[in-house]
Amino acid sequence: MKKVFYLYKSGELQRKDFSLLLQEKNGNVVYIPVEQINLIVCFGDVNLNKRVLGLLNSYSVSILFFNYYGDYIGRFTPKKYSDGKIIINQVNSYHNHKRLYIAKKMIFTEVKNILSLLKYYNKKYHLLEQMIINVDNELNKLDTIESIEELLLLEAIIKKQYYSSFDYIIKNPNFIFKNRSFYPPLNEVNALLSYGYAILYANVLSDIDKSPLLPQISYIHSLSKQSDSLQFDIADMLKPIFIDRLILRMINKNQIKTNYFEYKENGACYLNKEGIKVFLYEYEKLMQKSIKIGGKYYSYRNIITREVYKLSNYIEGKTDEYKPYIMEW
Repeated sequence: MKKVFYLYKSGELQRKDFSLLLQEKNGNVVYIPVEQINLIVCFGDVNLNKRVLGLLNSYSVSILFFNYYGDYIGRFTPKKYSDGKIIINQVNSYHNHKRLYIAKKMIFTEVKNILSLLKYYNKKYHLLEQMIINVDNELNKLDTIESIEELLLLEAIIKKQYYSSFDYIIKNPNFIFKNRSFYPPLNEVNALLSYGYAILYANVLSDIDKSPLLPQISYIHSLSKQSDSLQFDIADMLKPIFIDRLILRMINKNQIKTNYFEYKENGACYLNKEGIKVFLYEYEKLMQKSIKIGGKYYSYRNIITREVYKLSNYIEGKTDEYKPYIMEW
């Protein structure tokens, strides 16, 4: 299974024959195993030329650029050939009854995965029974919803209840959640969530780029919000079981320290370099972990790919039903 390469350092990306390296300003060289990866996530300031892009293209390696704080800047995607019929089907599915069907399936899956996480922690702490009942009751309203606007309102209500559970789940006295804050994150837990979500978005976007789907056409998120909004639709279904659980586990196991953060004058809180490395190390361990689904074993990274192609296959008419992944613990 190919891996993701995270590049924190700055310098010049260079092609040397059929290999890739980063030449740092201090003279150090970082070798990048281009034949073993399918994605480079770049947080440093790098220069590169078309010879490097040609090498990345030949190995089907994408490169995503983020600033130091995890905000997405842009990307290079290997050349792909899109099927015109699939593009038409995806556009049509946005304008007909399929959009509400797909959006409902996505919200249903997201909430079911939220419930899976809540039930997992309720077995440990027995403090979330009423929260589970409340979320379940809201989910039961899904069948009566007839518009995307109503669906978004339902999702917002459920997420507010869900995030209110975090301070019951977190047992490390050094970390308090309070509520979800972003742009900017205002405390350590929110800094972890924002960074983790950005990494998951990057993985989802990379898989969308390699699929027949157009990343610009989404079913829940507004098309005007961000040009590649489909990544949010798919990632939101996986965030509770991928990112949220990972962060809660790391906090409770004291794998995250208070000195892994930096603070700004405007109250913003971000992971520092040490915190980023610790988080990404655990994230990559999770991505390589395999779980059994329907008699077969899949890595967490393969689950992301499967979710992209489940949607693609439904839109193409290869399947009659769209069934995203729901995890049960």
